[in-house]
Amino acid sequence: MAKQQYTLDTRVLTAFFFAAMPFVAFGSFLVVNQAKNHLRESVGVSLEQRAVQTKLALEQHVGEQVAHLRVLALDPDVQRALAAPARHVPEADARQIEQAWASGKDAKLNASLLESPLAARLKPLGLVRPSVKQIQIVDTSGRVVAASHRRGRLFYAESEWFKDLAAQGSEPEVRLGQIYRAPGSNVTLFEIVFPVRNPEDVRLGAIRALFDAGELYTVLAPVRIGRTGHASLIRSTDGMVLASDESERILKMPLPGFDSLRNAVEGFPLGDSAQQIFGRTGPRRGYWTIPDVKGKDEGGRDVLVEPARLVGFSPVDQVPDVNWMVTVEQDLSEALAPIESVTRYLWVHFIGVFATVILLALYFSFKLERPVMEEELHLHEEHVAAAIKKPA
Repeated sequence: MAKQQYTLDTRVLTAFFFAAMPFVAFGSFLVVNQAKNHLRESVGVSLEQRAVQTKLALEQHVGEQVAHLRVLALDPDVQRALAAPARHVPEADARQIEQAWASGKDAKLNASLLESPLAARLKPLGLVRPSVKQIQIVDTSGRVVAASHRRGRLFYAESEWFKDLAAQGSEPEVRLGQIYRAPGSNVTLFEIVFPVRNPEDVRLGAIRALFDAGELYTVLAPVRIGRTGHASLIRSTDGMVLASDESERILKMPLPGFDSLRNAVEGFPLGDSAQQIFGRTGPRRGYWTIPDVKGKDEGGRDVLVEPARLVGFSPVDQVPDVNWMVTVEQDLSEALAPIESVTRYLWVHFIGVFATVILLALYFSFKLERPVMEEELHLHEEHVAAAIKKPA
């Protein structure tokens, strides 16, 4: 029985390669795309956690400033000075005193407020805490009775924070003002007002302190992720930048792409920070992808202002009276760089495989059209012709 011989049809093999490559390519890129989505989510959650951690550090930083004012409010000299009956000053006289204070030409007024024993108690706090720019002791009538520096007003009876403190009940609350820029200066400031009460819980006045808002950046500065990841403090209502390593944007422009982030911010649940880290209490996630932000140059042409970014955010909810939010952002291209490199490798790989299949198909085609044992047939043809010509 003759032994069966099996042959491989190269054309069938080539056709199989051509048919299988699209499925392999599609499956591979589908897996890569899913991996990219998982990586985006993982990086986003990581940025959210860094934002929460930075938010907690910022709240602790502000809490330390409040603690210093609390200790100062319990000082016996402060309590004794505010326990004295407040003197009523007519409105006309108050305006003149304000003008004299602003000009600094009234030596007697300056000495009574800046060189008194009570004022001497305030200056060491400014030396210990460089972020403290001014401390004022305000009595129940709203008049300043002592100050560490000659700055600001002398009468606060009509200010919003003084009216709120006067309306408070038995549980006084600290008041924080919004960050603002001092007129004619690049320094950004914010105020903290702490009520002063005696042991019988009677309101005696308040301590008003001005702090350098630039010190808030010391909490944000250590947050670095890769080459482009950094933290910023913004206002949650309009995205205005309040503290950032990009100082040219502070109180001048909102966070680029905040309009895209606004929907996520408005639906984000406020709650306990620990719950936000270890288990979300609401349906929204604490990170968002901001697409490319484009603007117009002087010629009216579109220019790229900011590339696409992945932003983690966390509202500052333990500091009263402020609308602050901490954001930690990273360029999307850097965050997804590992997957992008794999994608490029797959493209190169499939192009190489496709080129190899084409070359093999061409090689097999030429091989099938070439005569078998070409040289032997040629020699045999010569021998047959010589045998015919040879005489019998």
